[in-house]
Amino acid sequence: MTSSLIHSRPILLSTALASLLLGPGAPSRALDASAAPSTKKYAATWESLDARPIPTWFTDAKFGIFIHWGVYSVPAWSPKGSYAEWYWNSLQDANGPTRKFHDRAFGKEFPYESFAPLFRAELFDPGRWADLFANSGARYVVLTSKHHEGFALWPSADASRDWGRPWNSVETGPKRDLLGDLSQAVRAKGLKMGFYYSLYEWFNPLYKSNFARFRDDHYFPQFKDVVTRYKPSIIFADGEWEHTSAEWRSPELLAWLYNDSGAGDDLVINDRWGSETRGKHGGYYTTEYGGMTGFQAGPGHPWEESRGMGASYGYNRNEDIEDYRSTADLLRLLVGTVGLGGNLLLDIGPTADGRIPVIMQERLLGMGEWLKANGDSVYGASAGPYGARPLPWGAMTAKPGRVFVHLFRRPGNTLELPGFASRVTKAYWLADPAKKPVAVKAAPKGETGLVIPLPERLPDAAVSTLVLAIEGEPKVDLTIRQRANGAVDLDAAAADLHGSKLKLEQQAGGTHIGYWLDPAETVSWTFTVSRPGAFEVGAVYAAEPNAGGAFTMTLGDQAFTAAATPTGSWDAFQEKRVGRIRIPKAGTYTLTLKPQPHPDWRGMNLRAVHLLPAR
Repeated sequence: MTSSLIHSRPILLSTALASLLLGPGAPSRALDASAAPSTKKYAATWESLDARPIPTWFTDAKFGIFIHWGVYSVPAWSPKGSYAEWYWNSLQDANGPTRKFHDRAFGKEFPYESFAPLFRAELFDPGRWADLFANSGARYVVLTSKHHEGFALWPSADASRDWGRPWNSVETGPKRDLLGDLSQAVRAKGLKMGFYYSLYEWFNPLYKSNFARFRDDHYFPQFKDVVTRYKPSIIFADGEWEHTSAEWRSPELLAWLYNDSGAGDDLVINDRWGSETRGKHGGYYTTEYGGMTGFQAGPGHPWEESRGMGASYGYNRNEDIEDYRSTADLLRLLVGTVGLGGNLLLDIGPTADGRIPVIMQERLLGMGEWLKANGDSVYGASAGPYGARPLPWGAMTAKPGRVFVHLFRRPGNTLELPGFASRVTKAYWLADPAKKPVAVKAAPKGETGLVIPLPERLPDAAVSTLVLAIEGEPKVDLTIRQRANGAVDLDAAAADLHGSKLKLEQQAGGTHIGYWLDPAETVSWTFTVSRPGAFEVGAVYAAEPNAGGAFTMTLGDQAFTAAATPTGSWDAFQEKRVGRIRIPKAGTYTLTLKPQPHPDWRGMNLRAVHLLPAR
């Protein structure tokens, strides 16, 4: 259930992604224009480091595989909706569900470190893993070299020394270099290889007792060791949030990484290098299950969404089939992310014995099959012409001379693209080898955009991709104009949101504004009227029985207040006539909707406001 009060994270692209990606990010940086190695030297300042170009391979790749694998893969358990890789940390809650499970399954006296010898990876076949990743259509792979538990998947002497016990995969457990073996296999398939690296370690004695010594004598040498050994193409840093980048000495370390590590211009890093750096410094910006970011994800600066197929990154034996996203949902997440200018880093959690769960294999292979026919709309594509404006029927991506329309569902007998102003020279379904033309019609007289008749059944049940060949760059006029029938449709997707809590959400029936919990937050629309007059005002909204209150609509010097009466549930949308306004002359106007301050205001989900010519 989607609610203004309860955000259901597993509903993506619809809820988590679309609700957060509301506007442009920071200005995009220059991409590399040459394959020649750079001779530029970077200073240990964010101003200098942030000027380093993002390699084009990363912005073109769009789809990568994340792998969370470590000692936590032995218990492989967490409450539903949480991260299994945080098992050791969760054990610290003496009355929590993880501690209760652990005591029942392994015994109260069984310490976490005793899981390490049981992490054997005896069935790990890096070649088969690499085959799967290549067949999934992914272009890069990121393995956890070391998570917050501090256990290293390569022969890290620093790990074992500072933990005071064998604490890497060569000295205990698998007795092999997991990171090195997988790196070799992945690169043999032509994929880019990198690693995740946690800056901090929960219970490392040195970290707990002396942060400066941990940083200088453990973190710095260990990081330099793993980089110089494996020459990664990607570094996904994490675990940065307890200290600033200055305290971590991140600019100094990154200057070494760029200038002296030998990793080369191929390398790209993320933005997690200090408590203040997410969405501000580093390389590409990151979101995690649609959140945990310091920026508004969307067209602009390169960014990447990461998440698991379920609610956990590490393998969670407690998750069932209904907790996993379907292949269709994952494909919609992928194209929706690309349509907003991002990459998708989709996580898998292998088992402790080295197997990729069959359900995860099935999902990846299904994505690969779709990408074989439709990958041209993903790889190397840019954000769609509507930017971060949610599209209730799907998503759009673009390349020079082409726009790709990704339909997640059939919106009706026709697809309307309001404001689409580019001349279309041909339209066809991408998966159709014959490229049979699809009819494209102009919008009704007095309106701008396109109308495309749709077949009774779309070509693909998951995502159907329609190609619009166009002249020049995509052009879209997002001005809200009065329709040919005199009505003005003010949809949620076109609203300006004024407040920090309000978000756009999507359901199968369309886009709505949710999380309207603060009566100080408002929404508005600016629109153009060519035929003035009197208008009846209708609001399409949903509210639970205990919600409601009242809201005021204002247009110029006119205002009226209406009750937000309950409709039965958060997804029971109803259109109700709420008032009447008069627009005296043709021109541009702004209508604002603001809740009345009152203890009874408990939010509503708003889908649209309609101005209908009064009879």
